[in-house]
Amino acid sequence: MGRIRIENLSRKFADFTAVDNIDLDIRDGDFLVLLGPSGCGKTTLLRMLAGLLAPTSGRILLDDDDITAAPSRRRDVAMVFQSYALYPHLSVAKNLAFPLRVKKMRKSEAAERVDAVARQLDIAHLLDRKPKELSGGQRQRVAVGRAIVRDPKAFLMDEPLSNLDAKLRTATRRELTDLHRRLRATFVYVTHDQVEAMTMATRIALLNNGALEQVGTPEDVYDRPASVFVAGFLGSPAMNLLDARVRTVDGTVVASAEGVTAPLWRGQTDGRDVVLGIRPEHLRVADPVDHPGVRLSVDVTSVENLGSEQVAYCEVGGATVCVRAPRPIALRAHRSAALTADPAHVHLFDRATGRRLEWVDVPELTDSDSAAPTAVDHSPETLSATGAA
Repeated sequence: MGRIRIENLSRKFADFTAVDNIDLDIRDGDFLVLLGPSGCGKTTLLRMLAGLLAPTSGRILLDDDDITAAPSRRRDVAMVFQSYALYPHLSVAKNLAFPLRVKKMRKSEAAERVDAVARQLDIAHLLDRKPKELSGGQRQRVAVGRAIVRDPKAFLMDEPLSNLDAKLRTATRRELTDLHRRLRATFVYVTHDQVEAMTMATRIALLNNGALEQVGTPEDVYDRPASVFVAGFLGSPAMNLLDARVRTVDGTVVASAEGVTAPLWRGQTDGRDVVLGIRPEHLRVADPVDHPGVRLSVDVTSVENLGSEQVAYCEVGGATVCVRAPRPIALRAHRSAALTADPAHVHLFDRATGRRLEWVDVPELTDSDSAAPTAVDHSPETLSATGAA
């Protein structure tokens, strides 16, 4: 078992709050990625899980055991550092065996475990070498092996691929994913690289300014971002975000801005300031035979060639929007164009709070009701509308 529960966890440094009252349930067998920009608190959170940093408040439980105040050596977790932290004067075999020596395991048993882990990671032929004789990828495998040999309940990894080149990083991502599947252990992995998060994680916890923005599967956080921050952080290019206003026009809920008209659903709603989001891959050049729908009247400023795809940068109402499509894209720099999208791919966020807005149908009124149905705003994160989506 390797379930980790984080309850109201905070860490303050003088007047700066690095981790702000986080609640998080890391399930046994999860590959949970702590994702976010530099300085968002993800490494601080990981170091508190490892026992390398004491929290200011809150609790950490490992399989229902409170380990908040337990020293790192007494926590059944293993840490893989960004710098690998290998002992330069010891051979690979002795680096792997070091945690077992600390536990005073019998030499014969330790040797068997080291040999098994080395074969599992394909580094058995490196056991007599010193770290300076290894490539970056080999050092990374030794660092992971030193964690595996302890057979911990959870593995904590702090950007372990950041020192590798792009090609090796891609290969090592697959190796770590395969390793997680074989071990069926709990992995908590810190990165600022969204590609690593999307390709490796079973769940992503996205942090911003020390607070938890959203937790979910890679598909959840990409397809249904909980906030403007999540929408703008994930994706390459990120989601297009435009200030707009929602209102009712002739019985249809419409989001509109300068150069943008987005009829969404039949229904009634009160006027409201929103942020309208559409991912670049969901925009396409409008066809003259397209039915009236989501429309953007844009001026194309430039087009980038990415090989199999192209990205067009456009201006609408003083804002920039991106379109990503297979090459050749039907857009040319310094030309005007009309773009469209499926209303199902339009995201709305509250302008004031930045939180995602969801449409909630209001039940139809009965014949005895004298007034027409109106929109009901249940919370700052919910936008209700009459009528079916």
